[in-house]
Amino acid sequence: MYNDTNNTTNLKAIEKSLFQQLQGYFHDILLKFLEDIDTWLMESRDHQRYKYKEKQPATIDTVFGPVTVERRKYTDREKGERVALLDQYLQFQGSDSLSPYLAELAVDWAVRGPSYRDARDRLQQLLGYQAMSHEQIRQKALHVQDVDHGVDEEKRKKVDALFLEVDGIYTPLQNHQKERREVKVGIAHEGWEKRHPGSKDFELVNKTYYHTLENGEFFWETFSRQLYEQYDLNDDTPVIINGDGAPWIREGLAYFPQAIYNYDHYHLKKWIKAALGNRSKQERRKAYLAADDYEPAGLSAAVAEAEKAEMDEDKKDDIAALRTFILDNQEAIRDYRERLQEKGVETAWMRPMGSAESNMNFFSRRLKKMGYSWSVNGLDAMTRAIIHRFDGTLGEALDLTSPSDHQDDSFQEGKVSLKRLLKQKTRQSVGAIMGSMPVLWGKEPSSYTAQALRGLAGFQST
Repeated sequence: MYNDTNNTTNLKAIEKSLFQQLQGYFHDILLKFLEDIDTWLMESRDHQRYKYKEKQPATIDTVFGPVTVERRKYTDREKGERVALLDQYLQFQGSDSLSPYLAELAVDWAVRGPSYRDARDRLQQLLGYQAMSHEQIRQKALHVQDVDHGVDEEKRKKVDALFLEVDGIYTPLQNHQKERREVKVGIAHEGWEKRHPGSKDFELVNKTYYHTLENGEFFWETFSRQLYEQYDLNDDTPVIINGDGAPWIREGLAYFPQAIYNYDHYHLKKWIKAALGNRSKQERRKAYLAADDYEPAGLSAAVAEAEKAEMDEDKKDDIAALRTFILDNQEAIRDYRERLQEKGVETAWMRPMGSAESNMNFFSRRLKKMGYSWSVNGLDAMTRAIIHRFDGTLGEALDLTSPSDHQDDSFQEGKVSLKRLLKQKTRQSVGAIMGSMPVLWGKEPSSYTAQALRGLAGFQST
């Protein structure tokens, strides 16, 4: 009895075997999809324009494994070039060995971190084969493009206020004269809304991202131009700029008529914690409470008391620097909503700034805190990829489609129904699975997995 129990297969082995079996079935289904669409394209093509030449294989690495399809090649009489209508129709490059979905998945994992190699290894662990190298993933990330959504200046949006969260992230460079480069990131949004009607959590409304590795003037010249194209910002539109004390962030005040600067609460409390590190919890708590109440006078008094009690000269200098900053930036530390109210602006719907800090932390973690150094191009590309991931446009930005000037719109009216194909193939695959699973009848019918599955299927052991 002990031996029988000890040799019984486990859930992990069954799950792994079934996953591999499903990969095989869906590999065949995908191949049949591609062949059916290629046949439909051949029958529906403009025969005067496209002359059939031959079939040519294209192997594509997919989540189901490598798929080799013998698709038809034609001579385009109008352009005098050879084309594969299947490549055009499905918007992929037949010469590319990666499926668009697999490439997007790999770059998305690379964006999440910690590295291109980790993304490669996780893909291999999931799929059961190495679909791509870490260098292939890196090259895909380097070619992430900006997506032009074609903003219509005649339809610029009116808003009650515009909120800008701005930060700079210093990252190490490799093989460069400068050891570090600052990535400047701006996130614009229109306010806050509940995640769902009964939720206590809020999310930002209509976020717009921008980044650059250039100086502050370039950042504001370009970012402000983008915002003016997107929004109808008149002389009465409040623009609230939230950031740390970097001088280049304050320069944004000159680009909007009704702009005010708000010193970021997260950075303020972080500075308090660092400066008052030697002081008691009560002293730090007093400073935190004043900061939470947006009371610069009370905060300055709490910090002054801590400075007076501090005996370490170096720490005393740190506290003095914080106190001086507070005295010089009292307006920026005040609640920005009170300052707007004093100008007659309705602020009941507004919330504290700093809600984009989680996004900023993601940038910082991926670009700076994982211990890697970057090339300038690689840093710029990874920042762009992170933004597209937040926007949900990573697949579009990877630019995996065939060149647009090669597209033929003649197939759009009679476009093949993917729903119909899915319905047909789903029925066929179910029949295949129910009819004959190789694991039941293959070379190793006595394996533990085969025995378990045969038992589930109602077969008698031989």
